[in-house]
Amino acid sequence: MSRLTIPGGACGILLVWSVFQMPSGSGDVASRQTLSINEEPDRIVLGWSGPVQEPMSERVTAAFDRYKADPRRLVLILNSPGGSIEHGRKVVAAIRARNRAIDTLVQKAGVCASMCVSIFLAGSKRMADPDAFFMFHQASLNSNARENMKRREFGDLENALFSQAVKTIETQATDEFFRNDIGIRGVNGVWLAGMRKKISDRDIWMSGQQLVDEGSGIVDRLVPTPAG
Repeated sequence: MSRLTIPGGACGILLVWSVFQMPSGSGDVASRQTLSINEEPDRIVLGWSGPVQEPMSERVTAAFDRYKADPRRLVLILNSPGGSIEHGRKVVAAIRARNRAIDTLVQKAGVCASMCVSIFLAGSKRMADPDAFFMFHQASLNSNARENMKRREFGDLENALFSQAVKTIETQATDEFFRNDIGIRGVNGVWLAGMRKKISDRDIWMSGQQLVDEGSGIVDRLVPTPAG
């Protein structure tokens, strides 16, 4: 399990990635999890809708295994508000473990926010509708981690100092996330560095078209969603 060392004022605490999340979104896609499967003559389309958390990796892995002997191309359609960094990395590992091409796709009006972007980037071909929505923002400690940290490690700190310690931890986690999870094959390093600066204390939403126009390298190809 990947771990993050917090030096200095945080007393050298080791934090596991399970306490970090990339949360966002609202409504159905933020709470419900569904996996659809549609077999077509030349491809098998898996559609994931919902947050990046248990049991996403287990369900996606089972679907991959179901079609491991099938020669048709696999496409994973994503519609997700993000979620756990640790769990998202399990999904990424499941995609990369297959000895075959698995494409990723975000359709028209679909959302791929925060941790979902890392999963999208694991695709062999990374496709999006021009009007698909992508979101980038900072990693954050989940509420339980904040409470435990305050109680066990920072109980003697004033609230303002505790908030600063949390911000330092989340900044370091975000830097590592951008470096190791987003800054991968084909992503424009200059663009990524600019995005890292933009997301300080705010969410940045971009369409598939905007990502291509800016030369981000996030989306390989724009694929308009068929009508109907």
